[in-house]
Amino acid sequence: MKRDTLTLVLVGLFIVGPAILALSAYMVTQNPALRPLGITFEKLVEAGQISDKSMILAVIDIGTDAPGKASETDYVDALQSAFSRYDVEAQVRFRTVPGGRDVFVTYLVGQSRIGPYPVSRAAEGIRPAAEAERMLVAQRTAVAREAARRAALEPSFWDRIFN
Repeated sequence: MKRDTLTLVLVGLFIVGPAILALSAYMVTQNPALRPLGITFEKLVEAGQISDKSMILAVIDIGTDAPGKASETDYVDALQSAFSRYDVEAQVRFRTVPGGRDVFVTYLVGQSRIGPYPVSRAAEGIRPAAEAERMLVAQRTAVAREAARRAALEPSFWDRIFN
């Protein structure tokens, strides 16, 4: 019985201890990166740790042996012009694929991955990426509204303990 109790206490200490330590550090510093299991995009933007410029990332994979590839500025201008028609912004990043003979475009929106598309068909992914960004914004707005509604109701258990 004594050995079982010791095992249970050690397991509790090693599992619960780091979470309590991180929560305490969060409460003192208000740094959302220290919040255990609660890091959200909105909290990181509020803290100024990431920018909320664009939720669409266009990744262009350019093979080193790709024939007739355009310049990086041409790709950036073409994609930004296409996204501006949908009233959204996109960040464009480039990756070099050693020995590759093709150019592919992949759109990353939140956790969604749209593509890869060959550069000749890159326009096919622009509308789905813009729609995914709109859905992501709507979902995050709804979550923020719900969190604000819940916060206005009554203080939570943790708020009463730490405040």
